[in-house]
Amino acid sequence: MRDEMFARIASLLAVVICVATLTAQKPKPPAKAPEPKLTEQEAVQAGDITGFRAWLQDYKVGAFRLVKEGKTDEQALSELDARMQKIAQWNTLGSAQMLFEAASIDPKPVGAQTSTDLIDFYRELQPWRVHGLACKHLRAMTGEGILPWLLQMLNAQGLRSVKKNQEQLNAAAVLRVLGGHPSVEAQLELMRACRAMPTELRVHAVNAMAKDSSLDLVATLLELLADTEPNVRIAACNAIGNALQPHVDETLGKTPTGATLALRDSAHQRLEEVLVRDPIWQVRSAAAFALAIQKCKPVIPVLIHGLEAELARKKDPWAMDLRLHKLLEGLTGQTVVIGSIDPWRAFWKAEGPKFTVRPATKPNEQKAKSDRYATFFDLDVDSDRVLFVLDFSGSMAEPVTLQGTGTAAAGGLTTTKAALVVQELKRLIMSLPDGALVNMVVFSDDVRMWRQEGGRPALVKLDDTARDDLLGNFLDTLRPNGPTNLYDALHAALDFGGRGLQDKYYAAGFDTLYVITDGAPTAGAVVDKDEIRRRVREINQLRRIAIHCITFGDKNDTDFLAPLASENGGRHIHVQ
Repeated sequence: MRDEMFARIASLLAVVICVATLTAQKPKPPAKAPEPKLTEQEAVQAGDITGFRAWLQDYKVGAFRLVKEGKTDEQALSELDARMQKIAQWNTLGSAQMLFEAASIDPKPVGAQTSTDLIDFYRELQPWRVHGLACKHLRAMTGEGILPWLLQMLNAQGLRSVKKNQEQLNAAAVLRVLGGHPSVEAQLELMRACRAMPTELRVHAVNAMAKDSSLDLVATLLELLADTEPNVRIAACNAIGNALQPHVDETLGKTPTGATLALRDSAHQRLEEVLVRDPIWQVRSAAAFALAIQKCKPVIPVLIHGLEAELARKKDPWAMDLRLHKLLEGLTGQTVVIGSIDPWRAFWKAEGPKFTVRPATKPNEQKAKSDRYATFFDLDVDSDRVLFVLDFSGSMAEPVTLQGTGTAAAGGLTTTKAALVVQELKRLIMSLPDGALVNMVVFSDDVRMWRQEGGRPALVKLDDTARDDLLGNFLDTLRPNGPTNLYDALHAALDFGGRGLQDKYYAAGFDTLYVITDGAPTAGAVVDKDEIRRRVREINQLRRIAIHCITFGDKNDTDFLAPLASENGGRHIHVQ
């Protein structure tokens, strides 16, 4: 027994000695090599990347704001531009990917529930400016692999998904980058996208083409005027006008000949067909402005024909005839009685053959005395100065089944009042020309402005960034909620609209007000319908802003808005 115990102990000792020997013989790991020292350039690049990543994280959670004391923080905007420029200058795929993240992300507020909460959040964050700056710098990057990486996102599998997803947001951002991109590959890809991509992205593609459209693209754009999607036709009209204007504008002394003349005449013929026959009023509006911005004599008889067709329509969609009338007055300098085509026909028959276009006045040059048509093309053709008052109270969440009158939507469609308003407004915003003055007042129990500066409403000139904000941020964030404070919204809008006549802070005021509501005031300082009408008449007596009312739902709730419109020089449309 004792011998066995000693034998076991000896065996254990042998194992321990063996392990110790092996451990002692095991080589020690080599000393860790010192980190290579960064070059000065690499250190600067690392600092730029670290700083941008920190900013991007703040932006994603809404901690970065571009508003200070109620006004756009120009210093913060300039610093952001410089920060993005630093990243872009490295011209690598990695730096492009970081910028693209800024170009494609829409931060979401934590805890925001109502439309007014979201309006305040996006007004301070201003993601449309961030997107615009990032796209601008991405366009200038030519490093290896950057453009192919961008283009491959236009073939992602999720682009045709019914549910909105990040791949669709990425593709929309890529199309924004390609608009105005200097490469031939980018322009070819835009042309392909206009035809081959899902509907919403095709609209983005045509809009991108419109930003830097040229005569070479007009043939493709004319084909798109026959597209089944109204928004594609609207975008094509805009792009055609932008492409032709520098080559045919007679106020700039342009006298097209040869192929350019033939292209102009062909475009005018196709735009006239759209203006007269297209069933969607926003498409006709876009065609009208595409003609008007060309500022050449041949567009006038085309617009007169369009007005004639508009006056013959049984349903007056959103006062489209007034828009055409204003365009003709702005282009010709004439003042003509509204509501009849005869004065315009007589005017052009008598005076058209001898009408000439006076070149635009050069800086510091006095206008020469001329004939009776000295004001021809003197006035801006972007005559729309429109303020929208939008009802997003809880009742706008109610479903409606359309009968096909008053909107572009097909009869039989079941949707909500709010969704229908957003759809119609998106088409309208697309159809308005660059330079048109717009803003929006949204109300439920409270009232908010889309844009304001220093606590005052802003007169926003439409451009690419403003449209991106309206179409990509503002309208999609509106949610029906709460009671209907119609009076306070009307009071704010009329006070806003009239400032152009009485406040030097404003260069111009609004001349047109669209009230879009289901018409049943339930909150605010005044809820009695007759009293609302009386107060609006009183406020608007000197301002003379045309008030058009678009209503939904039970006619009994909206009847008071028909006289409100007629008492203030406007029209009433009831969506059935």
